[in-house]
Amino acid sequence: MSDARGIALLDPRAARRALQNARGKQKLDLILSAPDPQQLVSSLPPEELYFALLDIGPDDAAELVAMASPEQFRHFVDMSAWRGADEGPRTSEVIHWLSLAREGGEDLAKFRTQLWSLDIELLALVLRRELRVHDLTEEEPPPPRNPGMAYYTPDRRFLLEFAGSGEYAAVRQLIEDLYAQDPFGAGRLIESIRWELPIELEETARRWRDGRLRDAGVPEFEEAVSFYARPAQRESEAYGVPGTQALTAPGGPLLDAALERLDGDDLESAEEAIVYAANAALVANRVPLDDADEVREQLGDARATLSLGLELLSGADPARAARILVDEPIRSVFQAAMGEAYRLQARARKIAAKARLPQAQSVTVLDEPLESVVQALLRPRPAFHDPGQRRARAFGSRAEVARGEALLDEAEATLALLSALELSPARLGPKAEEAGLGPAVVKASLALRALIASQARGEPFSLRGAADESPEKPAGFEEKLEQLLRSSVHDDAGRRAADRLRSRLT
Repeated sequence: MSDARGIALLDPRAARRALQNARGKQKLDLILSAPDPQQLVSSLPPEELYFALLDIGPDDAAELVAMASPEQFRHFVDMSAWRGADEGPRTSEVIHWLSLAREGGEDLAKFRTQLWSLDIELLALVLRRELRVHDLTEEEPPPPRNPGMAYYTPDRRFLLEFAGSGEYAAVRQLIEDLYAQDPFGAGRLIESIRWELPIELEETARRWRDGRLRDAGVPEFEEAVSFYARPAQRESEAYGVPGTQALTAPGGPLLDAALERLDGDDLESAEEAIVYAANAALVANRVPLDDADEVREQLGDARATLSLGLELLSGADPARAARILVDEPIRSVFQAAMGEAYRLQARARKIAAKARLPQAQSVTVLDEPLESVVQALLRPRPAFHDPGQRRARAFGSRAEVARGEALLDEAEATLALLSALELSPARLGPKAEEAGLGPAVVKASLALRALIASQARGEPFSLRGAADESPEKPAGFEEKLEQLLRSSVHDDAGRRAADRLRSRLT
């Protein structure tokens, strides 16, 4: 292949980087356009291939599932079939992955190798849920309840009655494939499901699965949660970074820039550490591992958090950041970033406490986007809701931290402006109840408009009629608004707060 994309895919590192940057079906196109798609698939770590399949959509990537090695295929099932710590494997998910692998390729021998790579206890549990087994060497079987849903095994030793909730054809095909690859092993498997207890099968299958995930860099829950602990102290001084170094925004994620400076064993070690941190985020936040959107967002947040941590510890120097990736525990890098997020969260909590009406549970009197900024920081995992963006995300740079600080300054200035006008939340609470307004309706802009309307009527302040869909502005509204705002603004944050209120009211 002569184009740049094809050349890039000849290099495994470039291919992995390209896959990380691609989205959805772009990943499928990148793999299938490689000079040797099978070789590229085989070179990918199981966890990276699984997340790529999730992003593409497994149903649209059956041929990639068929290309997977037995180890990779087993990882797909390990990640997707087990929903929670107290929930067993989902039969439908196991059968679905098997169906994709079988339908996605023409090499049945390879598929059957994938099939037998699954733990025997998992296969036994799946079949036990779906089948009623009669051993023809020991008993005269009763007439099948539904002859159309019963069949003999290829060795004519067992009569199997379909009794589960899955697809009859898929389960029957599974039995036939098991026998085609290993008739003796298949017979022993069918025999075992007559006597093995489901709880014992599940516990054994879970132990095998959990052990493999630990080996693949998926931490236990307690270890994963520790990534979100507050850091003991800032360590930037250890790398010669002054704590007051001027803020300079990097051209891109510092994590990527640091990785570009590594190679060989250092690069491999750093990438393994990043995968471990990303997996910790998935585990700690209990992300369903078969939900492509949630997984994608959480992995992006984890990488952003690491970029911020590196920036804080290295002073945004890519060379220093590269050494930190190699020399320091990845958890320390993650925690350094979380320390900044928790610092902003502490400010947001104080602001929210002052900005709520007495009867409010969570909402504040702040208008958007300040309300969303504060609420995102109040989450257990504080996040940054950048104005204009659809969702809150993890802080990814010191520049984003600075923007968060500025928005909190503006929120504080908004509250100061309201207090200067005798419109504090404590006063607005009773007025809202008098007007029959809920806490979610009463915002700073609404209160300011109601103040001007009350003064124009020559009445004491009231929120009566303030929430009407198209309230009529009294004569001289703009002039009165300017007068009130000018008299209450004393600094830059106050001017930004006044500008935002003005834009909402005029």
